[in-house]
Amino acid sequence: MEPFDLTAGPLVLDQPTRADVPLITEYCQDPLFEAFMTLPWPYEPKHAEFFVDEFVPRGWSSDTEVTWALRRDGEFLGVVGLRKNTMIGFWLGAPHRGSGYTPLAVNAVVDWAFESGWVPEVRWEAIVGNTASLAVARKAGFTYTGVESAMVTGRDGSHPDSWQAVLRPTDSRSPKTGWPA
Repeated sequence: MEPFDLTAGPLVLDQPTRADVPLITEYCQDPLFEAFMTLPWPYEPKHAEFFVDEFVPRGWSSDTEVTWALRRDGEFLGVVGLRKNTMIGFWLGAPHRGSGYTPLAVNAVVDWAFESGWVPEVRWEAIVGNTASLAVARKAGFTYTGVESAMVTGRDGSHPDSWQAVLRPTDSRSPKTGWPA
């Protein structure tokens, strides 16, 4: 598949580039990322270069994962990606959190995925305790389904307990009840 751009309110979702490497590196050194994400740790520029130069293009060209940079007025804010296995992932740099941008971006990606028929549903998971990710999934209209072993393997090879949720094309996008406090 060829990469394409999406818009979401004030955001443009496009391809991460080499120019984003310094901010990707900076944002991915956040201690929250060490605790809740499977990124290499410590995160170094070579990891961001691999992400931009190889990981993202390989996902698009193989039609297995689509990844976008989130930008407002050209400024790199974070990333959202969707795997063909229906798993969505996202992160936002610390200076931009609390802006409401991530749910906008997630909904734009989900809208495209459902309208194009690329996936039949979208699944979300986050390690138990990742309340920021939980808040995004809830705001985007996902339905909480419980705690299970993570589908995504951790850096140490484990599958820690993770909150799980699903969003289907017929679901309302309004926040649902039943989420952990």
